[in-house]
Amino acid sequence: MKKGIVHGAMPYGGEQKDHELLNSLQISPYLFKSNPNKVQLIYAGAMLPKSYVLLEVIFKSVQDNPELYAHTEFHFIGTGKTPNDPAGFNIKPMAEKYGLWEKVVFEYPARIPYLDVLVHLDNADAVFILGSTEPHYTPSKTYQGVLSKKPLMAILHSNSTAVEVIRKSNAGVVLDFNGEDEVFKVAENFNEFYQAFLQYLSGFHPEQVDMTVFNSFSAEAVTCTLAGLLDKALNLKK
Repeated sequence: MKKGIVHGAMPYGGEQKDHELLNSLQISPYLFKSNPNKVQLIYAGAMLPKSYVLLEVIFKSVQDNPELYAHTEFHFIGTGKTPNDPAGFNIKPMAEKYGLWEKVVFEYPARIPYLDVLVHLDNADAVFILGSTEPHYTPSKTYQGVLSKKPLMAILHSNSTAVEVIRKSNAGVVLDFNGEDEVFKVAENFNEFYQAFLQYLSGFHPEQVDMTVFNSFSAEAVTCTLAGLLDKALNLKK
């Protein structure tokens, strides 16, 4: 007999020790190499359907201001149509539309192993977090970016919980907007926002990030939440 439903929500947890062990594993980045003459940002993971409208206005801003982005590279990893298709480009067509392909924008569509993602995060200058026009979406990649000790540059819905977390922890800068009706806000402010990010990047030190703000995103905390939900479910059966 059903007595109720136990439900809960939690992000994908992250583990600091995974990042600390990278050097001992001797895994080298292979999708791109560090370039001291470029600011290299990584977006790692799938793109949500309602993220593309944001990406398009960003690419348009980059196209219209080539001098500002002359030393910038956006690297999209694992953003393909299917997990294992190296030719399943989702970002490339839009980048080509705005004349940015393999100049400012690079895409590696196929998913790569977890540790390989961490290696490439470690190899980049910053992490690019792109949200969605849907208010409930909080990118789980936010925490992995913080654990990689890289600054975050985030475009997020104002109601995303990551907005407050990033700002409160001083882990990066955020340009927030309030849904589809405010995508224009991203278009109008992205260049100024990027300049502010570059200034933030120039003075960034991992020690400035308040990691206690991210305690609830750790693998241990997420596991505790899951265990608590399982306990409740078991108690319903008694």
